[in-house]
Amino acid sequence: MSEDNLLVINTETEHSQPAKVDPLPLYDDKHPMLSKEIPEYATETLPNPSMDLLVKRLRMTMKKFGGIGLSANQCGVFERVFIIGTDDFEMVCINPKVLKVSDNIVKENEGCLSFPGLYIKIPRNETIDVEYTTEKGEVKKQTLTGITARCYLHEYDHMYGVKFTDHVGPTTLRLAKQKQQKMIKKIQRQRKR
Repeated sequence: MSEDNLLVINTETEHSQPAKVDPLPLYDDKHPMLSKEIPEYATETLPNPSMDLLVKRLRMTMKKFGGIGLSANQCGVFERVFIIGTDDFEMVCINPKVLKVSDNIVKENEGCLSFPGLYIKIPRNETIDVEYTTEKGEVKKQTLTGITARCYLHEYDHMYGVKFTDHVGPTTLRLAKQKQQKMIKKIQRQRKR
């Protein structure tokens, strides 16, 4: 029996899953899933094996593509959850909320795994107070600043079907896409050498 066919079975919950876990496929910017608002997740069921598996696969996908944030809907999973972080830090956010935002706005470059090579300066609140539920069912409240606040707000937008490209006008987007195309052509030329 190949490793792909092995199952891990939890007899208490009657839950089975493949022993081998793979990253999720990543959807591009044209996929309709990225434009839909996602309903609340039933957090009273946490922790559960399905969410644990989803989080594991989101983590693998985010790392595979070199991201620092990833929403489930970017992978075609209609759940109100995202993950942000690096090798040293990680947050799993289910049913995320933004409770308060600072008046101080910072405009920085952002990218998105669903828009490879596209970078746009987006204005975001520098500091935010947030609330979310972890995959273990714990409700957390935190104050986030800097890149962590920016990532949270970017992924939070995905929960409402808002893409980072929606924050800029058509001229800014067109210029950013021109830069993206130049970068893609440069990479393609380098690969041919």
